[in-house]
Amino acid sequence: MDGLRIAEHGIELLCAPRLHAPATAYTRALNQVVWQERAGENLADHLEPFKAEFLAAARRSLS
Repeated sequence: MDGLRIAEHGIELLCAPRLHAPATAYTRALNQVVWQERAGENLADHLEPFKAEFLAAARRSLS
C-alpha cells in the first residue's frame, strides 16, 4: 500500500490537477479491496468504475 500511495503522490506532482481526484478515488478503492472483505462481490467489478474514470482523466490530460 505504501508503494501505491507514493505512486498516487507522484501522479499529483507530475500530472494535471484534474487527475488528482480520480487517482485518489482509485487508490482508496484499491485500499478498500485489500483491507475489507467483500462477500459475494467481484473485486474487479468494484474497481472497474474507479479505474475507468482514472484512465479517462489521464487520457484527457494527455490530449
